[in-house]
Amino acid sequence: MRIISLVLIWASISLSQNVGQPAPDFTLTDLNGVQHKLSDYRGKIVYIFWFGYS
Repeated sequence: MRIISLVLIWASISLSQNVGQPAPDFTLTDLNGVQHKLSDYRGKIVYIFWFGYS
């Protein structure tokens, strides 16, 4: 579920980013109430999967 939350926020932010530029840091709260920051994953590969429901 954390990944889903990260995907949704990242997707809205990524529209204003240029390819190759670092994404701005942001914080998300998962379904268990735990906060996660993008900077917590610095130096790691972050896989973003965005799936839209219609």
